[in-house]
Amino acid sequence: MTAKGVILFTAAVGALLLCSCAKNEDTSSLTESQQEQSDFPRCIVGEWKCRETPLDNSELYSGYLSLIIRSDGNYLMYDAEAGNPCLKGTIEMDSDDLDLIFVDDSGVDFAPPAGWENMSKRQEIGYFADSYTLKLTYTDNDNSVTLVFDAVNAPNEVKN
Repeated sequence: MTAKGVILFTAAVGALLLCSCAKNEDTSSLTESQQEQSDFPRCIVGEWKCRETPLDNSELYSGYLSLIIRSDGNYLMYDAEAGNPCLKGTIEMDSDDLDLIFVDDSGVDFAPPAGWENMSKRQEIGYFADSYTLKLTYTDNDNSVTLVFDAVNAPNEVKN
């Protein structure tokens, strides 16, 4: 393996470890509310820019979306081109930690993104995250639309 390969491998393993959303931390001294926050996946926290089209539907345009997720679970998904909010509220973990539950509790216009039009104000969303990419999958009956977001400050040599 070349030196560049070793460096890339080491960086990838390090990123996975940092982003592992581990639950092995000692939480005995935390309150119940703090423990719930510690279960929130840190790897989704940050500022994200959506790719031009969803993963599974190249006919939809999603490049207008930006997403900010804070460590306390608050989020804002907005139309960066027009400046309008789409969704705003809090993110919770589902009981098996496999999905996120997006709760739109903002009281402003509820405007789900392209392909997610039928979502409710409390919706389970599948996710995959690493340090550079966040995939959010909305499923409605047998159809699903996956929005792919890239980290705003990710190094160019690592992003695809």
